[in-house]
Amino acid sequence: MFLDAVCARFPDVAERVAEDAAEELAADRAAARAADWSGWAAVRRVGAEHGVDDLNLVKPGVGETTRVLLRRVPWKVLARAGAGAELEHIRLLAAERGVPVVEVDPASLPYACVGLIHPRFAKGRAQ
Repeated sequence: MFLDAVCARFPDVAERVAEDAAEELAADRAAARAADWSGWAAVRRVGAEHGVDDLNLVKPGVGETTRVLLRRVPWKVLARAGAGAELEHIRLLAAERGVPVVEVDPASLPYACVGLIHPRFAKGRAQ
């Protein structure tokens, strides 16, 4: 009955949905053209600044940093100054693992944080 009730409303909204869908698709295309690659530039810059040649060891974002702290050999975490509560669990995990959290200028990092895997303990390298 629920699905029948929902489907019964389709004709009432079909025209508006078609118009909205066209606008959304156009907006998505405009956003794709506006990509600035600042995230990749930041990964490259962080790697260079911290002497990490293998950019696979630079993990940007809260999710990737969490994974570094839980499943890899973390070296350090770069945290955007003023990131606040969204990084509370990152700071807790880093403290438990003895990993330094380095505050960085918000203008220099398009991510809330970046986790760095220790180059000495990267997969496939001798420990």
